[in-house]
Amino acid sequence: MKTTLHVVILLALSALFAAGPARADTGNDLIAELGAANGVALACKHTTSVSAIKVVMIHTVPKTRANGEVFEAATNEAFLGQSGEPCPTETDLSQRVHGIDTRLKAHFKSQG
Repeated sequence: MKTTLHVVILLALSALFAAGPARADTGNDLIAELGAANGVALACKHTTSVSAIKVVMIHTVPKTRANGEVFEAATNEAFLGQSGEPCPTETDLSQRVHGIDTRLKAHFKSQG
């Protein structure tokens, strides 16, 4: 009986923890998308997009170490991965950033 109770408790806790990160992953995925756009913008010298991304990070994304780390890691990976790849136009990158910004605002508004 005691073992069965432990199994039930472990399953319940597993379900709880499985549900928690899924919500956080959406925010992390969006922050990573923004970081990837930043890496491309930096590598391609699209300064207007770099500035727009900075504004999104400052005004939309909650200021936590974890969010900053996700953004920085995605930026670095995309920057290094851009080597030898064709750069998107400034307009295409700007539209991409706008789409990410819209989804980030909707996500964090629903969280708060």
